[in-house]
Amino acid sequence: MYKRYAVIPSNGRDCLHQCVAAIEEQVDQVIVVDTSIHTPHIYSGNPKVRVLGVSGRINISRWWNIGLNYAEGLAEEATAETWDVAILNDDAIVPYGWFKEVSDMMSYRGSAAGCSGGHNITWDSPSPVPLDMRMQGFAFIVAGQFGLRANEDLRWYFTDDYIDWESRKLGGMTMVKGYPVDHLHPNGQVTSEIQEIIAHDAEVFVSIYESRPW
Repeated sequence: MYKRYAVIPSNGRDCLHQCVAAIEEQVDQVIVVDTSIHTPHIYSGNPKVRVLGVSGRINISRWWNIGLNYAEGLAEEATAETWDVAILNDDAIVPYGWFKEVSDMMSYRGSAAGCSGGHNITWDSPSPVPLDMRMQGFAFIVAGQFGLRANEDLRWYFTDDYIDWESRKLGGMTMVKGYPVDHLHPNGQVTSEIQEIIAHDAEVFVSIYESRPW
């Protein structure tokens, strides 16, 4: 059995509705990792959407891992042999057929992660690549059976680069040409606190790989 899930961390921005609506019919379950107090009431009548409330400091890696762990539990409950999990920013609006196209190509190439973009390519070495060929951090998929998780020492930027580079070690990161994702608010939540986190994350990433990803 094969299952499909989506994980969306959100503080309840209005764009969350568009994000959920775009992915909902493409997966078996949407998991919203809620960092506010508002979201649970919005989806209380929708069995397709499960909301997990979280608290604590800003840490998108932790939010992703909470969703990934929950998805793994659902897959085990369903006795799924394989499962894929989309990780989406709440302002990422994926087109129809996006999940199937990306996950099918990941399966074909044995990749641990994938996204759509401007190229058909698979990377299998953790090293810098042209920016338009790196994993799209606002909308990507990981193959659940690899057990890939984010590094919670990276709290904001470089979180997706870590997933990208680690997935290359496990089997590859595949980009599928086409299926453009509408990213509504790039860098729309960069506060002074997040700028400090970004500087810290850069140091952590370099300490792991001895290189910046871009």
